Amino acid sequence: ALAGAARRPAAGGPDLARLVPPRDDWLSLSSPSPLAACAPRAPARRRRGRALSAAMASNPNKRSRAAMAAGDAPVAAGPILDEAEFTQMNEEMKAYDLKREHIIKSTRDVLKNSKQAIFALHRGDRTKAATLLDDAKAKALALLPTVSEERSLRHGSFAGAAEEYAEARAYQYYLEHGKLITMRELEFVDRDEYLGGVIDLTGELMRYAVSRATERDVEGVRRCAELVDSLQGQLIQFEFRNGALRKKYDSIKYNMKKLETVLYELSLVNAGKITAPSGELDKEPPAAAADDQ
Repeated sequence: ALAGAARRPAAGGPDLARLVPPRDDWLSLSSPSPLAACAPRAPARRRRGRALSAAMASNPNKRSRAAMAAGDAPVAAGPILDEAEFTQMNEEMKAYDLKREHIIKSTRDVLKNSKQAIFALHRGDRTKAATLLDDAKAKALALLPTVSEERSLRHGSFAGAAEEYAEARAYQYYLEHGKLITMRELEFVDRDEYLGGVIDLTGELMRYAVSRATERDVEGVRRCAELVDSLQGQLIQFEFRNGALRKKYDSIKYNMKKLETVLYELSLVNAGKITAPSGELDKEPPAAAADDQ
């Protein structure tokens, strides 16, 4: 319409051809050319970076906010790190590893002797069991200063060997005195090791009771059941949470149930209602079997 008006000037009016630009110039002002629209544009972050670089180039004294906040790092007068300190830490770690390897190797003998002592006690060889346990005690006491100095070395191999020693010594003590050994009498065994050992003792008492049942020793089986029941009554007040002691504690229930079965079947045998205990007594609990291995 404007272009047509430019070709038809009104009478006495201004010449619109001079005011309105030509069609080509007018189109170029109203919309970009197709080539300009298709040209790729740099991302906004890159454009801002270019603008910042240009501004800093034009003004060398202008710095970024991060540079202004951090400040210029001073030039170190001496070495940039303490090499002697790293050397000392490396030597300490090597010494710790040597102690750990020594603990692992030495506690193998304590663990092996304790297991062999339990086996000897079940076989009735108390003299051999006493010799094995005395040797295990001597080797454990020799390691005690090291694990007392480095408390983290006590967990693992030493704790496992001490727990096995507590079980063997408690079983030996029961066979000799008919009661449970105290933690004080075990000298180097701590609380968790003692608890783990006496819980495992219930499995040995159950096996001992089965052997006494074959001899029709009702009183011997009853004494074993009384100790396991008393121990379970004491441990029920503990909050073991989810850990090794919790899993061990659950085995007491099985051992107690088996002892009750032995006593019940012995009463039936004595009453003449059955001639021998059932094969139920020969079954082994999964947890106890895994511990023996």
